[in-house]
Amino acid sequence: MSNESRGGNYVQLGDARNPVHVWYDENTTSIHLTCNDPRLTDEQGQKAGFRTVFNTNPRSADYNPRNYNRLARFLRQQGKPAPDEAPLHPRRLDRRTQVIEELTTRRPQ
Repeated sequence: MSNESRGGNYVQLGDARNPVHVWYDENTTSIHLTCNDPRLTDEQGQKAGFRTVFNTNPRSADYNPRNYNRLARFLRQQGKPAPDEAPLHPRRLDRRTQVIEELTTRRPQ
């Protein structure tokens, strides 16, 4: 879809000086999406950039198995360390207790 067909409402994030990075933290089993673009600041206009975290822990606010899997596949395609893909479960908070139960009682195959 072109910029024109979207009504010109989006802005490209990152550039050669401020790329968007994807990396896997083996210590936390989380995948991070970060950018240090100085146009993105905190409420005081100071800390530049952003960090979004994806993980497969349904007890975490960062639980997002679909995006986790997308980024894991991307990292593997780039020859970087990446986790195995996670099973997909709903992210809806009203289903979270059920998802936690399913994941903690699931037996290895």
